[in-house]
Amino acid sequence: MNTKPIRSPAYPSMSLEDAVMAVGKIEAQYRGSPVDREDGAKLLGYSGSTGPANKALAALASFGLVERAGKGMMRVTGRARAILHPESESDKARNLKEAALEPKLFREIMERFDGVDLPPMEGVVTYLNREGFNPSAVGPAAKAFINTMNFVQSLGASESHGETQDDDAESESPDEETTFGGASVGDMIQWESQGVLQFEMPRRVRWVSPEGDWLAVEGSDTGIPMSQVTVERTATPTPPVIPPHTDTGIVEKGFSEWFRAKVGADKIVTINFKGEGDIGPKEIEKMIRVLEAQKLALED
Repeated sequence: MNTKPIRSPAYPSMSLEDAVMAVGKIEAQYRGSPVDREDGAKLLGYSGSTGPANKALAALASFGLVERAGKGMMRVTGRARAILHPESESDKARNLKEAALEPKLFREIMERFDGVDLPPMEGVVTYLNREGFNPSAVGPAAKAFINTMNFVQSLGASESHGETQDDDAESESPDEETTFGGASVGDMIQWESQGVLQFEMPRRVRWVSPEGDWLAVEGSDTGIPMSQVTVERTATPTPPVIPPHTDTGIVEKGFSEWFRAKVGADKIVTINFKGEGDIGPKEIEKMIRVLEAQKLALED
């Protein structure tokens, strides 16, 4: 059966007009100097490096309005400053057109509707659906595109939209600006690379490098940059490690031996219990959960 894989399109979470207004707040304070991402997020009205804040900063990066300036740092680009402080209206229009076509998805849509200054919303939605994009992302992606092109067209910056940038420009765009970071062992995380979610469902972190720059998730040996993950749910407190018990061969008063098994060349496990009735499937299931928690604690 031939089924097209579901794609999750990379697109900015805001229109170009909103992105220009947002980067203007950062540029007014820092000009072209490096700024900590968290400080930049606060200038946009966020409390810090939260999920929505990082999506907003990622949108600025996708339009080429900010760029990486070291670990945890960014700076306003020359393109953004040329838009905010243009030498002429034509210079501003040119830079706005380039910014609007920086996201690869937006360039693909304009190429699909070559000769049309502003494709209709219905046509864009149909195109994205036919391309096999995730249905939940089609609407927001189409809206971000239409709003951006409306803004560019209103300023007369939509001429010669057929000029596109080569794919190398995309690889140079700071896709890692979408990162959240701060994941710990046991956290449930999502991995976003180049604006595309890599996991269908959040995965649990099983390992973090000593430097905190890389991590791995359960069921995979792939190293994932810490700068590309978002924490969807923090880990529940690690259960205390059960201290080892020295078997004296004497069953504690009130307890009865229920199970005994050899688990190693010189290791034997016994399970003692007390209470009314027998141990059934319900009690065994609870024991399994306790043992799994103990296993995770020892692995950590």
